[in-house]
Amino acid sequence: MSDEYIGSYKVLEKLGAGGMAQVFLAVHQDVPNLKVVLKVLSDPRLGERFKQEADKLALLDGHPNICRIKHFFSHGDDIVIAMEYIDGVTLEEKIDSMGRLEVKEAVQICGDVLDILSFAHQKDIFHRDIKPGNIMVDKSGQVKVIDFGIAKGKTDPNLTIAGTACGTPAYMAPEQFNPTDQADYALWDIYAVGTTLYMMLTGECPFKGDNPFALRDAKLFSDPPSPHSLNPEIPKALEDIVLKSLARESAQRYQTADEMRAALSQFVPMAPAKVSTPPGGVTVEIPRATGKKTNKLLWPVLGAVAVVALAFVGYKFVLSNGTGDTDGQADQSAGDTVAVNAVDVTELPAFLEISVSPSGDLYVDDSLIRLATDAEIVDVDTGPHIVRVENSRASNPIITDTVHVAADEARRLDYTFTMPKPKPKPPVQEKKVQVGIASIPLGSTVYIDGKRQTKPTPYTYPLEKGEHRIRLEHGDGAERLQRDTTINAVGDTLTLFFNLNN
Repeated sequence: MSDEYIGSYKVLEKLGAGGMAQVFLAVHQDVPNLKVVLKVLSDPRLGERFKQEADKLALLDGHPNICRIKHFFSHGDDIVIAMEYIDGVTLEEKIDSMGRLEVKEAVQICGDVLDILSFAHQKDIFHRDIKPGNIMVDKSGQVKVIDFGIAKGKTDPNLTIAGTACGTPAYMAPEQFNPTDQADYALWDIYAVGTTLYMMLTGECPFKGDNPFALRDAKLFSDPPSPHSLNPEIPKALEDIVLKSLARESAQRYQTADEMRAALSQFVPMAPAKVSTPPGGVTVEIPRATGKKTNKLLWPVLGAVAVVALAFVGYKFVLSNGTGDTDGQADQSAGDTVAVNAVDVTELPAFLEISVSPSGDLYVDDSLIRLATDAEIVDVDTGPHIVRVENSRASNPIITDTVHVAADEARRLDYTFTMPKPKPKPPVQEKKVQVGIASIPLGSTVYIDGKRQTKPTPYTYPLEKGEHRIRLEHGDGAERLQRDTTINAVGDTLTLFFNLNN
């Protein structure tokens, strides 16, 4: 969208774009100091879903460390969500710039995140996508959790297909890759917090893999490297806390956010939770599922849709490798979270499991899913779909495929680019030694390895490194002067002087 204004907001700059939304920094036209982040959504069906979940997520408005929604409205055919602007950086950006965090700071941030999750869990709301990209630290040092795009309430109806995953693979619990109806979402959040703490302390994720399936297997069948081995400053007791939160069996992890926070309090005093309910309200204009003109509703509690609107990120199931690519609002942009399809099970959507080798840009029905990806899982409606992958460096730079999928079908698609063979590198020419030869008398004839040179002395001759036979001659007959010698040409330059009169 290139409008100067989106609704009542003046666009300052575009922050990013994903397959489902574009993200802008803007200010209200009547309140120039009110900065917001606008997410412009292209699928009006999600508006009805936001309305249905608003009552549940309004409970989270009591915590000041959860990113709030300022306005929810339609702009033409698009749905727009005005979010609180956080002047700061994501934890991901902080780690990238520092390599790893000091133990005290990492524990303090982790404690703040656990406090936020404890508040949410007490309301039976679970984030399910905690990671450094979804944690921000503002300029005052306050920690905020953003992007509740795939948050779920304990009593919510099952809105995802059994057996499908949600989250960001590097931070997902082992059981999160194949969830069941009995899943304990709180323990998913505990595992993700532990992974985030591991990342803060070591600068690395505990498990690595080339694709989501390799990550899943690593988490199911192997143990993470010792955090202390990567950072000797980590105390043994803190390492034990990290590893307990990463236990493969969920029953062996901390069972509540408060329990893990209490364990961390031996390293950093934990302040009591700060809970407040700011005054004011949120104006929410709920777009109908048909995309027609919408009605306006006034929600009396600030943030009544405080996190639910972020669920639009979760409509597309896009597997992410975790790279923040914008400034302080990096993960408030679309397309960075792996989220499960927010669709009623009665619709029975289909799934495309797509692998691309080597990586390429993936489009489904002309919508960009991910740039430079090698593995994605995308939910689609039943019926025909056009899949396109692009790699400008390949001999076949565009691969287009039409696939038909049935209800509740998971279709595996593999696409391989043919890469041109690299041109053979020319043999490295060894640098020659510049041999300068001078003589008395001048103008002597030079023979090198028995071959007469066209240039008489003085002259500089480029020679291969190694041993060479040098002979100088001057004059004819009885007056002919000559001199022979053997040299070893090494280095860059060599200077020889011959006095043929002696």
